[in-house]
Amino acid sequence: MCIYAAQKDEWQQSESAIGVPPSDISFNNGVCRHFFDDVTGENVYLIGVFDNSVSTLVHECAHATFYCCNDVGVTIDTGTANETYCYLLDRMFSAFLPYIKQD
Repeated sequence: MCIYAAQKDEWQQSESAIGVPPSDISFNNGVCRHFFDDVTGENVYLIGVFDNSVSTLVHECAHATFYCCNDVGVTIDTGTANETYCYLLDRMFSAFLPYIKQD
């Protein structure tokens, strides 16, 4: 299950509903966290984008994608290299987005 929070208060409400301690997001433009529900056996991906930026959404979705792949057995690195990839992806996306024709 993916949960999207567009504002920091929505993020905090989501963490509360999931039943996890609140994280400090005061300096974040976006964030992604992964949780496992022991009762249902379901993975939960909480994605927050607080600056209304499409590139931040792409960045956080990349993190969620890494978590999803890892959860189904696809071998990936969820550490530092993951963050490098996510930043590179959002920078490339931001650079090329102006060249996409929009109606």
